[in-house]
Amino acid sequence: MSGPLEGIKVLEFSQIIAAPFGGMLLSDMGAEVIKIEPLEGEPWRLHSQLVPGESKTYIGLNRGKKSLPINLQTEEGKEIVNKLVVSSDVVIVNARPDVPEKLGTDYESLSKINPRLIYCDNTAFGRRGPRKDSPGYDIVVQAMSGLLAADRKLVDGVPQVMSATAVADYATGLSIAWAVCAALFARERSGVGQKIDTMLLASALAVQGGFVDIENYGGAERKEFVTSLEGLRESQVPYEMLQEEQDRLGAPNIAFRIYYTTYQTATGVMAIGCLSDRLRSRAARVIGLDDPRFKENSHADQETDDAMAALFEEAKGLIAAKPMEYWLDRFEAQGIPSGPVKFVQELLDDEQVLENDLVVKLEHGAVGPVKMVGPIVQMSKTPLKAQFASPVLGEHTDTLLLSLGYSPSDISDLKSKKVVL
Repeated sequence: MSGPLEGIKVLEFSQIIAAPFGGMLLSDMGAEVIKIEPLEGEPWRLHSQLVPGESKTYIGLNRGKKSLPINLQTEEGKEIVNKLVVSSDVVIVNARPDVPEKLGTDYESLSKINPRLIYCDNTAFGRRGPRKDSPGYDIVVQAMSGLLAADRKLVDGVPQVMSATAVADYATGLSIAWAVCAALFARERSGVGQKIDTMLLASALAVQGGFVDIENYGGAERKEFVTSLEGLRESQVPYEMLQEEQDRLGAPNIAFRIYYTTYQTATGVMAIGCLSDRLRSRAARVIGLDDPRFKENSHADQETDDAMAALFEEAKGLIAAKPMEYWLDRFEAQGIPSGPVKFVQELLDDEQVLENDLVVKLEHGAVGPVKMVGPIVQMSKTPLKAQFASPVLGEHTDTLLLSLGYSPSDISDLKSKKVVL
């Protein structure tokens, strides 16, 4: 059985994370994805290289793609792109806002060649507003979107990047794949293509549940907080004072955290997640907490922060006294979500991961066997598949140019003139 996007051709002008991730997801769905790179390769190839031109980060984001390095500043290079566009369904561009027009890879230019083209333009801040021409990476968008402040992780009084993963980048990669599929479906109805705008800023805001303002319930307090922030910043106070001001608006809820947090057990660290009173009351019974909120005739709103903090400390002590297996077995028996804290390196051999076919093994042309996470969704009639490992730079140049009508001597000439690699 073939994937849902079999027969769809994607041209990907991309680098780093967001667009490469989106393109890889489309490849897993069966699309033919051709990655257009500079002759030296995109920057992520050159980041902490395992062997020349190959890095772990690049390999993890570019499986299932064909590599065609082109010097887009040459007329011959632009001609190759234009020939590819004629038979392509999708173009994904991930570059500084001013670059596509300079290189002739902008929507206006390419849609004239192919009106059915789906064109995804990915930027940091969108195509309108005061920062429409500004470059930006994940860390900058985390800072400007409120993610860093929301994470509440300070070192020497300075908020730190959410370093576990590039949140805005990966969320945007999902947005790219989702939007491209929707646009392809719309084209089946209309017969014409369209332009898609995706941006890291939108994705960073979308993953924050706090980006909601209900005027009659907290709207005035939010405005007061923003005004207070402006005054504190003008006074150049330390960042911690800004964080304290935010805490006044909505401090972390200790009562909530008792049943939605991590705990040290006698044999390791585990997580527990209860998002309803029904689950919280069960967890309290399992832990052995005398939580007054779950008694008859309880007046939960009268429980003080100090009382809840004391209850939290009691929970820590009770859980620390017994091994993790003891707690996980009892939480599982009561239907309470819980699990051990693991490192991602352990997950390649994890039974739950393997049973759900979440790991694929591919043969890479330069580094050999590669294990990595496979397609992240499963479909019964049109199954997704990791087609092949990420390409060696220029691995598919000859094949792709031959398919466009270039002769072997033409290709040799283009290589000698450093138009392609």
